[in-house]
Amino acid sequence: MHVRKIVFGLLSILLGVPHLTAQTSLIGTWKEGDRFSYVLEDKYSNFYDSAKLNQKLTLDTNWHVKSVGVDGSALVEVKIEQVRFNADQKGVPAGWEQFSFDSQNPIEPRNKGEMSTFGALNAFVGSQMSITINEKRELSKFLLSEPLAEHLERNQITLELAGFYGHTFTTNGMQRRMTSWLIASPPKPVSKGETWCHDQISRYEDLFLGVDTYTLEGPALWSGQTLSKISVKSEFKVPDNDTGKQEPKISEQSGEGVVYIDERTGRIVDATLRYHVAQQSAFGKSSVETTITAKLDPNPKK
Repeated sequence: MHVRKIVFGLLSILLGVPHLTAQTSLIGTWKEGDRFSYVLEDKYSNFYDSAKLNQKLTLDTNWHVKSVGVDGSALVEVKIEQVRFNADQKGVPAGWEQFSFDSQNPIEPRNKGEMSTFGALNAFVGSQMSITINEKRELSKFLLSEPLAEHLERNQITLELAGFYGHTFTTNGMQRRMTSWLIASPPKPVSKGETWCHDQISRYEDLFLGVDTYTLEGPALWSGQTLSKISVKSEFKVPDNDTGKQEPKISEQSGEGVVYIDERTGRIVDATLRYHVAQQSAFGKSSVETTITAKLDPNPKK
């Protein structure tokens, strides 16, 4: 009898009789006192008629888990250690074509515009912010330190730069840059091929709503490590305004990405998210391309 049961079990496996599927837990496990570092990069291209503005902001950041609540939510302090910025443009009346900035390798500004931009970027270095985030990586609070809030929200030069560069020099832009790659995980373990969704303010722009669909692709080899691979599909929509009309109108869009998570720690090791949105408004046609990357840094800056 026992032999028959064993033989039947083997045949069930070989013939594909349904069996339990391995599941993966993707929740983040926060531990008080943990320290880790990420290199965050935001590449942004804005096209309007024949004009084009490209910019890339790279932040080297240190993260410190200050405390963990009974519900698993963590208070995390984030500090910016290094800032790099590159910009080039064509057809924009800015008085320059391209420039670069590195807080650890300073150069003399060539004009007043670069002097203002370099000064605003230097103010990011050493700045801190606090994030309250749960095990599913859902954000409940984001607070800038008072000096950084003062710099972004009330400094006249920074406000003028925000008018030209956009979210590079805004509070909302800083929050998206620091947290939008922290994809939401399901509360329960999932199987390969399983999907889940999350609604949020778009990573692309404040006035858009975003719907992300995640799919667990299974284990994958990344830089010599076996990690959980998650694919991301994003869709944007414009909410109705007070008149019931959508303004601006999205004429073309795409959003996709890949995220690798270490199942042992629940920590994101690498994330790349890409977006393209073309829109039509009362001011004409424009489009934006954005690439956001986050990489866990094995050699953090002190």
